[in-house]
Amino acid sequence: MNKLLGSLFFISFSLSTPASFALPDDLNQDMITSCPARSESFLDQGLEICRGTSSNPAEINQGSLKLSGLEIRIERVEGNISTITVSGSPAAFQQQPQIEQAIVYASGTSIILDNDNQMITIQGNAAFSQEGTIDTTAERIEYDIANRKLDATQMNMVIPATANP
Repeated sequence: MNKLLGSLFFISFSLSTPASFALPDDLNQDMITSCPARSESFLDQGLEICRGTSSNPAEINQGSLKLSGLEIRIERVEGNISTITVSGSPAAFQQQPQIEQAIVYASGTSIILDNDNQMITIQGNAAFSQEGTIDTTAERIEYDIANRKLDATQMNMVIPATANP
């Protein structure tokens, strides 16, 4: 297989990220997955695994959504993405929730995007921030996308003096 084609896949299905947590245009963008080290597809199981290296991580890009890490696992149920798990040192996530809002950043040892339950779970040296509003670190952080609720274990939080409550 052509090395370039083997390391770069264009996935034409949408990540059904809720519109309340993504730019409206994100869902209309193709999902582009870059697997610089190796990729495997288990079509009958609805599983795709994308691997990178510490100097050249695996990546997913879809509009303002960006994920990167040593390994990305994409799980699908009936053709729809149900879960994306990113692991690495660190695993990273970023996305702009709305046009007028700052980009949300998250990092940790692993990040799980649970599409079905609209949850993001960040584990291991977890960090979650949105410029001007919140900067949180903890061992584990859960973010309920639909309700915009942050739940953390052993949390340290900085709320800038200029942030609106």
